[in-house]
Amino acid sequence: MLSDHYTTFLTIHSILRWFILLSGIGVLFSCFLGISRKLPFAPLGRRTGLIYVSLIDTQFLLGALIYTISPIVHALWADPSAGMKQHELRFFGVEHTTIMVIALILAHIGAIRSRRAKEALKAYSVALTWYALSLALILLGIPWWRPLLGS
Repeated sequence: MLSDHYTTFLTIHSILRWFILLSGIGVLFSCFLGISRKLPFAPLGRRTGLIYVSLIDTQFLLGALIYTISPIVHALWADPSAGMKQHELRFFGVEHTTIMVIALILAHIGAIRSRRAKEALKAYSVALTWYALSLALILLGIPWWRPLLGS
């Protein structure tokens, strides 16, 4: 049943990446703005960070579902030694997944550490660092050779 919806889930996953990229740019911009204008961290920094992390969490859950029903991933794990020699199988079965899980962890570290910071400047600086690292990994892990909208 779920495998019948693979293309639909993949299309949603592909479209959602643009919202993540926009929110990532938005959170970095809000951090720069907060630092330069010495703004309080709440609500600007917390709200933009929450949006960014929430979108990544949603994308991760959708990606985990796709991973379980993906014919590409199934082909990799059917014959791992041959699959690791094929770029697309290796990328989606191992590299993309690993990079994106690390990006998700970095985003969560940024959210937690920025919330715990006592001063607004420190909170923005911490958020900027961790969210920038997270966004950089996301950019690295996106399969740019595939259609930009859709599967």
